[in-house]
Amino acid sequence: MKKYTYRKFLILLFMINLIAITAVYIKYCNARLPDTIHINKGETVSLCYDVPVSATIDHQTIRLNQPIVFKQCHMGQYEMKTNLFGAIPLKKIKVKVVDDQKITPSGEVIGVYVETDGLFVLDTDQFTGENSMEYAPSKNKLYRGDYIKKIDGKDIVSKKQFIEKINQGQGESVILTVQRKAKMMQIKIKPERSKTDHMYKIGTWIRDNTQGIGTMTYVKGTSFGGLGHGIYDMDTGTLLKIKGGLLLDPQIYSIKKGKSGTPGEIVGSIEYKEENILGYIKKNTEKGIYGTIPKKQQKAYKIGYRQDIKPGKAYILSNVSGTMKQYEIQINKIVPSDKDVLKSMEIEVTDKELLKLTNGIIQGMSGSPILQNGKLIGAVTHVFVNDPMKGYAILIETMLYEMEN
Repeated sequence: MKKYTYRKFLILLFMINLIAITAVYIKYCNARLPDTIHINKGETVSLCYDVPVSATIDHQTIRLNQPIVFKQCHMGQYEMKTNLFGAIPLKKIKVKVVDDQKITPSGEVIGVYVETDGLFVLDTDQFTGENSMEYAPSKNKLYRGDYIKKIDGKDIVSKKQFIEKINQGQGESVILTVQRKAKMMQIKIKPERSKTDHMYKIGTWIRDNTQGIGTMTYVKGTSFGGLGHGIYDMDTGTLLKIKGGLLLDPQIYSIKKGKSGTPGEIVGSIEYKEENILGYIKKNTEKGIYGTIPKKQQKAYKIGYRQDIKPGKAYILSNVSGTMKQYEIQINKIVPSDKDVLKSMEIEVTDKELLKLTNGIIQGMSGSPILQNGKLIGAVTHVFVNDPMKGYAILIETMLYEMEN
């Protein structure tokens, strides 16, 4: 009886281990496969993912652990169903057949100014009223990340206008229209008069704009993409909802070199003059900023998709020195899946001239286009905090999709 029980225990243990190992291997295989494959119409593409996975597309079964050749002459989107060992379902891969297109890489350092879509709430606070009592009118009513869109039914244009409206009421309660994530709500708040400056206040820290320096990635016709990541509020880390913004020609003063633990930066300023306007920002997303710009007559490059990118030598394009130049880098890793699109590639600066100037990747270089084998393949997004020579990059196919959708 004991032997029988022991045998049952071993079988159960074996089955549990088998299930656990299979689950881990399924996760590994899914991570090795892309979520989307872009193919130019009529172009022959060779793919190999080195996993024992079969796939079915357009009623044809193919194996992904050996080189396969695609050639599709019809535009459109197809679905590739994948299976482990031909039996266990894995992810479905989108195969998009697109027109062969060329876009112009930029590399131009730009000033960025955006206005929030409403007043962005940073936090609430208390203050001393004229009667020496402490007040916090907005506490538990407004929260960090809220957007104040209207006051008493009227649109808010700026912080200045909001302060004027609060004080015009002479302490009367106001109705604020607030956006909290996707929900709109009406909130009633009674301002109190401050002992310090005798102004009526609701005890809220707010922001209506932000600015900085980055790099434009590419121009396509009269549209542009830049930064490779979004514009976030510096205090809350929240991606800002914007109503619009400007690309401006910045004044660059100096380069602060990066070092371990302290990212470097491009030091400069922005003047809001008509002659400094380069373009208009329409979208701020996690994957970059997008908008319109006058058409430029510059050299256009073919787009390199994920399967075109190879580990090894590549170049970033930047005018961080004051002159537009290509700087040599090394692509150390290409991530097959879209788990974190801002970190689709790991790169390392190897160019001696750029290392002497910046010591690697610095703040303001985000969005610098990456070229390999005559194709535009991506853009710089982040620097490693403990190693300024290394960083991450986004795929150009991701930025183009974000711009067009």
